[in-house]
Amino acid sequence: MSYPQIIVECQFTEPTWTDISPWLRGASVQRGSSRVESPITRYDAGTATIRLDNRDRRFDPTNLAGPYTEAYASDSGVRTFTCEVTQSYGQGWTVDVKSAVGLQASVVGVSSRASGTTGSFTVSKPSGVLSGHRLLAFHFCDVGTTLGSMGTPTGGASWGTAIGTRSEGDDTLLGKVWAKTAGGSEPSSYTFTQNSGADGVVIIVAVRDWDASSSEVVLSQSNPESAAMGTPATTPHATNDLEIRVAAGSQGGASGATWTPPQDDGWSELADRQSGSYTTASLAAKQLTGFGSGSATRVKPGRPIRLRASFPFAATTNLVQNPSFETDTTGWAATANTAISRVPDVARHGGYALEIRRTATNPPFQLYGAAVASVAGGATTGETVTISAWVYIPAASFPKVTGIVIGADGVTFDFVSTAGLVADAWYRVTRTAVLTATLDDIEVQVWTNDTHADGQIVAYIDAVQAEEKPAATPYCDGSLPACSWTGTAHASSSSRPASFTWDLFTGFVDDWLINWTQTYDSEVTVPCTDGLGVLADYDRAPVAAVGAGEDAGDRVERILDSLDWPASDRQIAVGNTTLQATTLEGDGLSELQLVADTEIGEVYVNGSGDVVFRNRQGLLVDTRSTIAQARFGPGGSARGRLTYHDVGVAYDRSQMANHVRIARVGGAPQTASDAASRAEYRTKTYPRDDLIMQSDAEALAYAQWVLSIAKEPELRFDQLVVRPEADPDELFPVVLGREIGDRILIERQPPGGGDLVSREVFIRGVTHEIGAGRGGAPRWETSWPLQAAGRAGSFWTLGHPTLGRVDSNSLVY
Repeated sequence: MSYPQIIVECQFTEPTWTDISPWLRGASVQRGSSRVESPITRYDAGTATIRLDNRDRRFDPTNLAGPYTEAYASDSGVRTFTCEVTQSYGQGWTVDVKSAVGLQASVVGVSSRASGTTGSFTVSKPSGVLSGHRLLAFHFCDVGTTLGSMGTPTGGASWGTAIGTRSEGDDTLLGKVWAKTAGGSEPSSYTFTQNSGADGVVIIVAVRDWDASSSEVVLSQSNPESAAMGTPATTPHATNDLEIRVAAGSQGGASGATWTPPQDDGWSELADRQSGSYTTASLAAKQLTGFGSGSATRVKPGRPIRLRASFPFAATTNLVQNPSFETDTTGWAATANTAISRVPDVARHGGYALEIRRTATNPPFQLYGAAVASVAGGATTGETVTISAWVYIPAASFPKVTGIVIGADGVTFDFVSTAGLVADAWYRVTRTAVLTATLDDIEVQVWTNDTHADGQIVAYIDAVQAEEKPAATPYCDGSLPACSWTGTAHASSSSRPASFTWDLFTGFVDDWLINWTQTYDSEVTVPCTDGLGVLADYDRAPVAAVGAGEDAGDRVERILDSLDWPASDRQIAVGNTTLQATTLEGDGLSELQLVADTEIGEVYVNGSGDVVFRNRQGLLVDTRSTIAQARFGPGGSARGRLTYHDVGVAYDRSQMANHVRIARVGGAPQTASDAASRAEYRTKTYPRDDLIMQSDAEALAYAQWVLSIAKEPELRFDQLVVRPEADPDELFPVVLGREIGDRILIERQPPGGGDLVSREVFIRGVTHEIGAGRGGAPRWETSWPLQAAGRAGSFWTLGHPTLGRVDSNSLVY
């Protein structure tokens, strides 16, 4: 039995994915809607729960000897001050003060003074200074001074030698930093010296709870001709250092040169001074966390994580270019006395099969069939090929059929007797041969006893395949999971790899929940949330209104830009509705959902982690939503149906609305109502007054659209449950490959007999439960919440065989 390989990967350190699959014990995934209970479907954040073996404590955040840790010597980054006046010369300084063991270094007080043009001046002692506190003095001055003329400050305990010096532009801007430990009798002020014609600024900072056994880290950099003064990155001593940043400039030539400190969280500006129109400086400080050197766990909340499934296949290329009749019969021709057409509801793969019918205009004949000349090149004389086709003979025709023949140019025809076959079932005919000519004109023939009536259906053909293989492999065309078209869909060859990996969930870790069972077992449960959860947590301040008149797809792009969501992780369609302006405020998910509601579209995160936006008409134009991508029902693959475990049947009012009242923001309410439905089923109102379309006319069309799909209750299938172990080769590719918005067909045999109940539905959510069953055997269950496609997917559509009929379907707006 084929079974997917389950892969769990976590980015403990970005951007590297680390495989933790060997420790997987089970997982569950839920994306999209859990139940459709309104005419308009809304999607919330997807979630996953992953259970991991933790007996060796590898997923324990307190285990610093585990495999998911890192030695670090992190720097605190460049931080920028901005001055209102561009300075000709500038300096940026960073000083890191280590905290004493068990304490957090902090600022006691700050004093500062701008000197004017004077040779010496005093600066007050910061308030709160006690013996043992650390004092740091920053002195800056401009032209006329050299570093040598900036003397050591005087007063109290000795300031010693400067711990940092810098000169810009031939002594145009000079800076010195001193440090000392306060003594028991510090004076009320300290004296600083410079050239008598210079302008100077001094800032003194007092620090407590510092580590007296270590020296400060001091770095500086130049910032010429700039209003933005960078202060350099440092590697702090430890995770809880106190960091001080200072910016200074000169020759700005204007007074009032005030500063804006770094805008990161936690920076506090403690001084901002200017001397005349020249030397100016600002100081800010921050208590650090998470910096320094040592070891740290990478088992943290917020880590990217993904759950994947890889499934093995028989690799092949199908050379038939229109093998399953999903869009037309291009390339196919009827044999003599035969009419062919594509028909729904009986297909072996996809939504259509080719009907073979005896024509009424020809005399009876033994042979009926079809041939295709649209075969991709590559198969030539001497090569081994296998051609195959699925054939279905209805019960009324079956007694009159004597055999099935398949062959081609380069392949002699081979007769398959109907002995052992059954009516109303799909049977695959195959023929393997060494080509005697280039492969072309594959033909499927149905031989009869010459008793079919004129116009009678003889058989159906589907899923025709030609491959350079010694035996037939499972059918392949580009519309099936894991397969791809080499060119235009349904008009080119198809290929399937030896294996394919699907992303079931991509998101972020919420928690690492550890559980111990006495002393012998440990398991960690990892709850996760996808990108919509991240966007819900991002609360934005309002901006000036923007985007009036843009379509819903452009609005989704604008919102994602405001949320810093990567452009590479988006699949955004052009919207069908234009919108009012936005101030981009509040949490991102709520605004995205409002846009989707106004569009009657879809916003969700797919298994790969991409934010997907589908517009309102996507259900009517995208092939995956207009043609059934899978057919479930009784009888299994012989009847062209996939096996399901359970199907939910609903016939209630939860998705019903017969009185619809829609108002856009700033507009008048628009109402659409159905009197007959209200009389029959009682009034059920669907009100919205927060939508953001541009006109009342659009609001009215919206109300009419909702009424048209929801005015009456609909007998529907509301959930499908599949256990793919029942037919793994058929079912696993389907449950892994189908996505939100895909259209499928479900048939159910009522208990006690009767006609099959058949409904086409849209998948509106995806849930996987993955674990171990009895005896350790694998267990997998997939369930899909469903929305009926009978009305929501049946608006008038140009070119559609049924939806394109004039006066047979409502017009979509």
